[in-house]
Amino acid sequence: MKKIMLIALLILAFNLNAEIINSAFTPELLTPSMINMNNFTINHSMSFSSSISSNSQSAYESIYTNHLNYKFNSKLNLKVDLNFINYGSATYQGGIEFDGNNDNTSRILPNFQLNYNPSENVKFIIEFKQYNSPFERNSLFD
Repeated sequence: MKKIMLIALLILAFNLNAEIINSAFTPELLTPSMINMNNFTINHSMSFSSSISSNSQSAYESIYTNHLNYKFNSKLNLKVDLNFINYGSATYQGGIEFDGNNDNTSRILPNFQLNYNPSENVKFIIEFKQYNSPFERNSLFD
């Protein structure tokens, strides 16, 4: 009988504990009232490029970018890009053999853009860029 009571008590305690944990992490508690998470978006992109020249030198670059966008209101938004970049070079030996040049480098280069559009024909942009993707088009005229 003691074992049954102990098991029932443990199950009850586990269920109560799970209820408390589940109710503690509601979206209302996780997000401050100043930030509306419905106006926040996150997107990701990845690219990899490599090249080889006629003099047996090669280069590579891989980029992972986390795009964050927060719309304060219909006239003001903030865009942040966190670029995680890895690049370097190698020497082509023949076949599928490459010899690294010990210059592999990884960097994090942030970009941000604050857009204010007070009217249809007026647009203010404050932008800071440390990295321009070779695949990126000019965003000023979007």
